[in-house]
Amino acid sequence: MSKQNLYSDEHISAYIDAELDNEERARLLFDEQQDAELAQRINEARVLKEKIHLAYSDIHDTKSSKNPFNCTAFVSKQKTLVAGLAILVTATALLLSPFTNEAELILARQLIKNTQAVEPANISQTIGVHKQVVINISQYQPQNFDATINHIESLLQQHSADTSFQVEIVANKQGLKALDTRTSIHAEQVSQLATQFDNLEVIACAKSLARLATEGDSIQLMESIMITPSAAQQVAKRMNAGWLYLKI
Repeated sequence: MSKQNLYSDEHISAYIDAELDNEERARLLFDEQQDAELAQRINEARVLKEKIHLAYSDIHDTKSSKNPFNCTAFVSKQKTLVAGLAILVTATALLLSPFTNEAELILARQLIKNTQAVEPANISQTIGVHKQVVINISQYQPQNFDATINHIESLLQQHSADTSFQVEIVANKQGLKALDTRTSIHAEQVSQLATQFDNLEVIACAKSLARLATEGDSIQLMESIMITPSAAQQVAKRMNAGWLYLKI
């Protein structure tokens, strides 16, 4: 049973702002790790807070210039702020999570960097009998992505009756462009898959989002996308729980 209804919005807000005592924070952190719905709710609250902070930080300049707010222009002008927010979010998550230590993060980074990508046609064969798999997408080539999405959809349909089967798509670096609602021809298809299949989660790397934004290449995500402080942290957490890692 989901535990997300046990916590009020105010309690979750205090958790995000590190205003809870150690016992309350530890209890909520444990429940967050065990309950996907609660974790998504906390992620959405955290993202909303960041958006509000960004909006209010620009109110003075917007009123002075009387020009419409342009997100891309703002990010371009405020590179230090955006980068600082990414570092803050990442550091906070690392400090709050006892489930991912530095050694595990180092191993996850090496895994992400050195693992050879699997061809879309070999995804099902590579997964084999594994029930939980995290699929890392770090590049996006629109002309080749149809095969990737089609094979993932086929995999989900094949295991649709198996409630223990879970897939996470973790997008980082250039792979985030597959989720950009403004430019990706596949963003809507990915969103529909996440809605159709309860055992699929699509997660974006906040660190990569910030880096792309500072380069003037901001990404507009779908509302259903969850955000992790870094792809390495998400992969480390899943590997620690026995999940299979794939890179495509």
